[in-house]
Amino acid sequence: MPVLPQPKNGVILRIKDRPLEFSLWPVERTTRRYGLGARVFATDPWTVIRRSAERRCSAATKDAAFALLEQAEDFFTAASSGVKAAKPLLLYYCYMNLLKAFLLTSRKQNDVNNAQHGLSELLDDAVPNPVELINAFLNAYQSPNAQGRLQNFSELFEQLTGAAVMANPTRYDLTKLMPQIVPGHRLWVEGDSNSNGERFVSIERLDFVQDVAAKEIWIRIYVVADDLKRINTTHQDFLIRTRLQATFRETATAEVVNGRPKVCFEQQNGINYNHRPADKIPHLVATVRHLIWRTILIAPPYRKYYLYSAPVAEHAQVVPQTLSIYAITYYLGSIVRYRPHHFDRILRSNYGPFVESFLNDQASQFIYLMASEFAEREVTKAAIV
Repeated sequence: MPVLPQPKNGVILRIKDRPLEFSLWPVERTTRRYGLGARVFATDPWTVIRRSAERRCSAATKDAAFALLEQAEDFFTAASSGVKAAKPLLLYYCYMNLLKAFLLTSRKQNDVNNAQHGLSELLDDAVPNPVELINAFLNAYQSPNAQGRLQNFSELFEQLTGAAVMANPTRYDLTKLMPQIVPGHRLWVEGDSNSNGERFVSIERLDFVQDVAAKEIWIRIYVVADDLKRINTTHQDFLIRTRLQATFRETATAEVVNGRPKVCFEQQNGINYNHRPADKIPHLVATVRHLIWRTILIAPPYRKYYLYSAPVAEHAQVVPQTLSIYAITYYLGSIVRYRPHHFDRILRSNYGPFVESFLNDQASQFIYLMASEFAEREVTKAAIV
């Protein structure tokens, strides 16, 4: 086994004498510069979303954003009322209105009146006797289309990643999107005979590291070594499958957690700063944002982070976390609206437990994830009696 390189010289980045905790929003801009970000605890994420829209929307779009949010919350309430047959459709319209309100709040668009779904669902006619879900795929369209109309999916894709969908159209197979869901992932493994096991590996620790002399900051990601054995992958294959290999390498570490050795992946090229490292932290987070999945918890550490180990052949269909939830919900909503008898068949299939878990568990997670996007801060559920 080759000798691993030593990590770069650096120390854990501290701001105001505190180690900077990793999040997608670890700092926030004040009137002059970036300072430590504050986590928001909310029993009702809709309150945070509305306050963020009030703060960030232009005067010209505020009324439209609030009307969309009112409808989104009503759809969410209806979906949470115990209905089953209509739940996917209600959730999709909730997410769609929330997405459009987000485009206005972030000032990416000033008018979403004529925005379209940006997705269509089809069956693969190259397969004999295609089956819903198993042989279904989505086409995503670039925005705006030839008629100048916005395409919601591509608009959110660009807002989250800085880039639009790759082609017009871009194909996403449902069987490639489903394993990208963290809660219920093991139900997907049980339902998919071709899964080859689990793909998510929890991140044990994420560190911001600083070289004071060189004025450089970068990220180290730690996972537990036996987790890689559990999913039957080598360290190098894991780098490739998680799409880290272009910017990260494995370095030596003697760290253990509860007697279990850790593996350290270190960013090879960090970001330089002039005066204050905090001012460059948002740029540093942007380099890994699309590579990390998370779940919202009601107890410390309030966020649990994961890496997704996808087969290389599926990399073109790996999308940001919120978009995989959005796309699957669009598909299920379309089935419920136009071919409800197929939804019943899906629930009776091997994927039925996964789909039920997805509809029951992902809705609240999605709203909290989007609340964080609206607020540009970590928003988590308050554990209050």
